[in-house]
Amino acid sequence: MSTAELAEAGLTGWRVTGEALTVTFRTRKFSAGLELVNRIGASAEEANHHPDLTLTYPEVGVTLSSHDVGGITSRDIDLARTIGGHAADLGAAAE
Repeated sequence: MSTAELAEAGLTGWRVTGEALTVTFRTRKFSAGLELVNRIGASAEEANHHPDLTLTYPEVGVTLSSHDVGGITSRDIDLARTIGGHAADLGAAAE
C-alpha cells in the first residue's frame, strides 16, 4: 500500500511499516490518551480485529495488521478509519 493509497483511503497520518499500518497520535494529556485507547478497544472488540497499542504520555501508538494473512487487509483499513475518527473527536493529531 502506497502513501497515495493511504490518502485515497482517508488515512491521514498513517504509514505502511512492513506488513502493517502504523500511526502515532499526540494526545497532549495522559487522560486523553487513555480515553482514546478505551475507544479503540471498544471498536476493536466490535470488529473482532485487534491492533497493537502503546499508551505513553503524551501519545498513543497504533499498529494494525491482519496476522492471519500476513499483511494489510480491508479490516485494517476500516478499523484505521474508525480509530482516526476517535482521535479526531478527542483532538488528537496524527504525527
